[in-house]
Amino acid sequence: MVVQYSSASSRRIGKNGKYEPDHFGDVMSQRETSCMLPAVFKNPVQRIMLMANGNLQRVLSAYYNMPVSVEVLLNEPIDTRGPKDRRLPLRFRRIINLVCNSTVVCTAESTVELLTDKAADLVVRQGVGIGQLFRYMNVLPTFLLREAKLSDHDESFERLYELRSDDVVCSITEVFPDGMLDPDYCTHPHPAPPSALG
Repeated sequence: MVVQYSSASSRRIGKNGKYEPDHFGDVMSQRETSCMLPAVFKNPVQRIMLMANGNLQRVLSAYYNMPVSVEVLLNEPIDTRGPKDRRLPLRFRRIINLVCNSTVVCTAESTVELLTDKAADLVVRQGVGIGQLFRYMNVLPTFLLREAKLSDHDESFERLYELRSDDVVCSITEVFPDGMLDPDYCTHPHPAPPSALG
């Protein structure tokens, strides 16, 4: 089952007549936050994970009450240009696992576009990891959930979302394996599930 959800449909217009930003965290919102998903997403923990806006690792660590680490499987430029050619945007493909007690609880594939010289310099010359760019630049990106899917044959689910700032755009697909919503899922390590990502 595929359900499309756009947070833009629930954005509020502020007192100044303009849309309020969909920033990281609710520290930037006024007195009300609305993150509504269709009723087919019945599990409240699943809804929290689907709406996590750049803080999924922390959410998962709190849920399992154990450390969650990032295992980088792939982090490479997509462009076919030469290494000295720094025309913007620079694009990267990144695949990571979020791992808790030797158990993969989420696999994420990202396409990252570096839109400015500032972002490109941080990654190419200064070696800042793509996963740390927003934090390193002290930027609160906007969050847009583009799609959420429930599996037809087990309890796995996935989402496609975007994090965007003036410097960086990330399009991210995350796959959550069958069984990971069980709070004891990581108590006994599981083998890595076959990846749904290519």
